[in-house]
Amino acid sequence: MKQFDLDNDPKIDSGFRIPENYFEQFEAKMMNQLSEKEVKVISLFETRNFWFSAVAAVFVVGLFTTMYLNTTKVDNITTEDYLACATTISTEDIIENLSDDDITAIEESLDLYDQDTKNYAKEYLY
Repeated sequence: MKQFDLDNDPKIDSGFRIPENYFEQFEAKMMNQLSEKEVKVISLFETRNFWFSAVAAVFVVGLFTTMYLNTTKVDNITTEDYLACATTISTEDIIENLSDDDITAIEESLDLYDQDTKNYAKEYLY
């Protein structure tokens, strides 16, 4: 194969020619060939489908929000577990916020005392 040197060998002619002043007149010719028809613009906010979709989306969000809020209720067990595991709340803080009825309800629910102790407490403490 023959060595090809771009600096010393003559340039190869590609065979393509551009007419004289072609690019000077190109823009004017192109603009004359374009049609100037009015384009119809359709706004997204004027269609009925948009409003129907928006109302449906608001309805679905409202429905699921009410369903979610109705299912998330705090259980007494969850509160007791939180208070038992909370390290920043002291026993004194809990006692200050409980009433006598609350303490009695907790004692009855836990059944800390047998029947004899309850009778003794009723007789001599109340």
